[in-house]
Amino acid sequence: MPGHFSFFTQNIQNNVAVFDENDTRHAIQALRYQMGDEISFSDGLGNRYKGNISQIEKRAFQVTITQKETPDYQPQLHIAVGIIKHADRLEWLVEKCTELGVKSIAFLQTGNVEKARINPERLQKVAIAALKQCHGYRLPEIRTSGWKDILQENHRNRLICHCNTDIQQPSSSADGLSGDCLVLLGPEGDFTTEEVNQAIAKGFQCYSLGALVLRTETACMAIAARYLG
Repeated sequence: MPGHFSFFTQNIQNNVAVFDENDTRHAIQALRYQMGDEISFSDGLGNRYKGNISQIEKRAFQVTITQKETPDYQPQLHIAVGIIKHADRLEWLVEKCTELGVKSIAFLQTGNVEKARINPERLQKVAIAALKQCHGYRLPEIRTSGWKDILQENHRNRLICHCNTDIQQPSSSADGLSGDCLVLLGPEGDFTTEEVNQAIAKGFQCYSLGALVLRTETACMAIAARYLG
């Protein structure tokens, strides 16, 4: 039997999982999985499975599920971040957020953003590859959001990280970074003063990441690590 690899599908019905052409090429052609072999996979919705290969076709294969695992605790961290200009750094952010279990990533078009669009299909592929690599449970929801829309979202804890020394509101304690939590992080150039004040007016608490000025993707990792810690 091949080594321990992890796969992904959301095509699950009646205790049978169906895998697409890409996974078929990887599992059957490259790794030489055969009928009856045990395989591990995730649905990206918070569940992991084990099963045995029960059917192999040219462009798909099926697995009969023998075990389902759903952890009692799963992170409820939502990150909303200004769009990063460079695609490789954007993809790195998605990859690491997936590995750390971030529930959703919303990309924001804010005042200092220099790039207007993301490629959601490409970022979804990056997230799926990261989920397989880390044997994770959850595929983050990846989306875009308007600034005014994100300020209206309802979460138990709502925080904003910024570097603006003119803002007078004190930073919240680490206790705010727990449970159902939405964290706003700025793009290169940070949030504008107006945007920070608008978030505060909507009930967001300022949250400090320390004295250093972090890159956007580094700030995302710092938040995820603190939340999980």
